[in-house]
Formats: sequence, structure tokens, C-alpha cells
Amino acid sequence: TRQMDHDPRWDSLKRFVRGGFWRNFKVKYPETDEMYARMMMVSRRFEQARQNGAEGADYENARRCLYRGQCNCSYWHGAFGGVYLPHLRNAVYNQLIAADNLIDRATGKTGPRVEATVDDFNFDARQEIRLSNDKLTCLFAPSAGGQMYELDVRSICHNLLATLARRPESYHRLVRGGAEAGGIASIQQEIIFKQQGLEERLHYDAHPRKSLIDHFYDNEATLESVQSGEAVERGDFATGVYESRVRRSPDRIQVQLSREGNAWGLPIRITKAVTSQAGSNTLEIAYLLEDLPKDQVLHFGVELNFAGLPSGAEDRFFHRARGERLGHLGTALDLHEIESLGMVDQWLGIDVRLRVNRPTSLWTFPIETVSQSEGGYELVHQSVVMMPHWWIRGDETGRWSVTMMLEMDTSQAESRMKPAAAAVTV
Repeated sequence: TRQMDHDPRWDSLKRFVRGGFWRNFKVKYPETDEMYARMMMVSRRFEQARQNGAEGADYENARRCLYRGQCNCSYWHGAFGGVYLPHLRNAVYNQLIAADNLIDRATGKTGPRVEATVDDFNFDARQEIRLSNDKLTCLFAPSAGGQMYELDVRSICHNLLATLARRPESYHRLVRGGAEAGGIASIQQEIIFKQQGLEERLHYDAHPRKSLIDHFYDNEATLESVQSGEAVERGDFATGVYESRVRRSPDRIQVQLSREGNAWGLPIRITKAVTSQAGSNTLEIAYLLEDLPKDQVLHFGVELNFAGLPSGAEDRFFHRARGERLGHLGTALDLHEIESLGMVDQWLGIDVRLRVNRPTSLWTFPIETVSQSEGGYELVHQSVVMMPHWWIRGDETGRWSVTMMLEMDTSQAESRMKPAAAAVTV
């Protein structure tokens, strides 16, 4: 409307201009829908607990956490930061995960355990899988690349996949225009840039920034081309539909996701299996690729994202197994022949460690968005990408496999928790 203020037609036209409908935000921003769906999941659990006779302090505290998780600021985006602000999304998930923990306590679910349920958790008319033990909760979307789209660390009430993808916004035209005008446009249109060079940071994602996203790239693809989104996707696995299966045993549950797709026009089958064990803070992630050519090398990568671990701080950093620091969590790394990499956030008290059973090349880089807030246009750190990648060839049977262990160590956070706070997390 600002552009129409001086248009003589504005008085007759403005009655046709309306603000957006709130539910549309759940379509434009799938991340908003994920938060909403997670809140509804907790709400249903809370109501079921009530019907089963739950009561007491844990039950009432769960109600309070659920209501806090409904705070509207995080669920939309307009003149203010809203869903673009990681600390708001983190706060919502923090309360919802705490409510989940309290509902477990109120209903007598304590100690080591593991369970899996299948349902339409995000209201997309497709089935998702919830894999949960007493340490972690994971949500998988077989219909969307077989991705893991939520990873809750229950001891610190933190969702490591509260991510946000880079997408076009209407005000990005003003960001580009303000840069081209050399600052004049920012004065006339009251546009304030909190950082220089924002127009150079406008990159967009072709898929959600989640985990276990399977990529095939050109053999010559670089860290820079993948980070900017310019690398060409040579397979149809990143957002394709996967078949799913849940395998149960008394103290272990495995979620299997498989797809028969194509890469470089070649038929290839990918099966990835995620195993959670009762009492464990580690996920075992096993990949099996079949029908690979024996005479052609393919460039395969597995994308992992981690949110809520800010960049640019000395107490948040990458490290090798022996403690060697490799830079803060906004650092772009191009590593080769490594078998493990860790990410530490000392403020949160978490050390996320990825271990691989065969040497891998590995890229890390930040996902940063250019967004509008009441203070102007700014660059916001959304997540850290960690992508192990290999140049692979099938063995004599056309197969290739790798196993990764993803550990979420929160011993530092747990050691400094007050007893009352610790009670919420278990």
C-alpha cells in the first residue's frame, strides 16, 4: 500500500485490498504448519491423559506449557520477524517438548522405553512416523523425501530441526532495489539495512531444510554451489515418495524408508534405516544403495540440518574427535577423509556428534535468510548444514552401504540443571 499512497486511484481501490488469512501462513510456511501440528499433537495427548484420569502438579504444569506453546508470535510473518526468528520457534518447541515430558510423567511413563506410531501428524493427508524413546523424539515424512523433519532432544527440550528454508519474499525486491540505488531508496522508502551486502545473500532453497535428505550431484559440485542452491540435483530422491516400514523389538525400533528412483537417468534403490534404542541418546542411520553401476562414479550426499545452534559465538563450534576446534558454527568447511565431526553449543549444553563407519568428505555451511523485522532488513542464521558425501560405485552386486551414528550428548546441560528443571525433562 505504501506504493499507492500518492496514486489518485487509491481511494477507490483500497477497499479491495485485504490482509492475509492466518491459515494461509501454514501453507506458505510449512514450518509454521509443523509447529501448529506439533502443538495439536501435544493437545490431543493432554486431553487423552485427562480422560484417563491424569491429575496433579505434572498434569497442570503440562497445561501451562501447552498454552505457552500457543503464543502466536512464532506462527506468522508480517511487519515483524515472526516465524523467521529462531528464538521464537525454539521457545514454542521448548514449551511443547516440556509439555510432552510432563504428560509422560503424569501418566506414569518413566524410565527407558521406545515406541513408534504412524499417523497424519502434520495434516497433509499422508502418513508420518513418530519414533520416540525417553531421550529423543523423531518425526519422519515418507511422502516428502523420507526426511526426518523433527528431532527433539528431550533432556533440554530442544528441537534440532526447528529450521526454516530460504524462500522469496515480496520485500526482497526492495532489498535489491535499495542496493542498486546506493542507499537513496532506503532513505526515501524508510528501508533500513542492518547489514551491508544483503542483496548478495538472497538465495533460495528447492527443498525443506531438514535431515536425511538424499542428493545426487555432479561429480564437480562444490561447497559454494551447494550452499548457494546452484548445484543441479541429478536424482529424484530429495523430495520423492518413500515406502516405509516399522520393525519392532522389545527395546529397539527401526524405521525403514525405501525408494526406487533415478539418478542420472539410472534406476537406483535407496533404503535408509533409523534405529532408536530405549535409554539411548544416539540414532543409528544405515544406508543401502542398490542397482548402482559398476563402471560409473556417482556423487551421493546426505543432508543433515541442525537448528537453534547460533553462529559467530566462541562457545559454539565444530570440533574433531580429539577436541580440535574447526571454527564457529557459521563456518563453511570442506573436509575430506574424516570419520567424525562434532558440534558443541556450550550455552545449551549439547554436543552433537556424527560418526561414519567409512571415511567421508563432508561439507558444513550456514543457512541464512534475509528477512524483514520492525528494525529493518537483516540476515538471520537459521540452521547449520552438515553433509557427508561420497563418490560411489557399486560393488560386484551393485551395492554400496554406509552406517552413521548421530549422538546428542547433553551431559553438560544435565549436570547444571536444578532438580525441579530436570524433573520436566525426563
